[in-house]
Amino acid sequence: MDEAQTLGAFIAARGRKVRVRSGEVLFREGDVSSAVYAIISGRINLFITTPTGRDLILGFKVPVQGFGELSAIDAGPRSASAVAMESTLIAQMTGDEFLDELQHVPVLSLVVLRGLAEQLRALNTRISARSSDHTPQRVGQLLIELAVKFRRHSPTAGSVVIPVSQEEVAAWVGSTREATARALALFRKAGAVETGRNRIVIADGNALLEVMRASADSL
Repeated sequence: MDEAQTLGAFIAARGRKVRVRSGEVLFREGDVSSAVYAIISGRINLFITTPTGRDLILGFKVPVQGFGELSAIDAGPRSASAVAMESTLIAQMTGDEFLDELQHVPVLSLVVLRGLAEQLRALNTRISARSSDHTPQRVGQLLIELAVKFRRHSPTAGSVVIPVSQEEVAAWVGSTREATARALALFRKAGAVETGRNRIVIADGNALLEVMRASADSL
């Protein structure tokens, strides 16, 4: 169990259960709120909106992961927006309740710190990739990250289903829908991935890495 899951299990055991409809926004970037959440079932996407109005996906939360702790800790506005991608059952605690638990359960503080550090490292890696890599590398790296997220060991050992659409992948890597589709077509041709409605299957992780390397060598 990773830090997000440990945090989520803690909140799920103590929080109030709320059903969120598909498409419903839980909170928006800039909102002043401090509640923390855990996913019990369903999926929540986290995203920011650029000055040009484009949405960039930062990540998503699945069972049983926690999120929202940053605003509870520093009392600052929300740094991203959260939207339900399907009917989602969540557990929530107020920021004050969460801070009180942190004081009484010291090990939880370490879990939160490690989780925030992991998010910061992942964000730094993605920012670097967006500025230096071209689309096949960004898409391939994202798919590997998501494979690890959905199966906590090597993404090259067998297939794994990732429940995301091509539009979400494009928003995640900061590329156009067309460029993302071309990158996925390269991976499909090599037998590395299979695509369907709102899902991408990594069929051969080694083939995915080979296409990424070949694409980088051709630059």
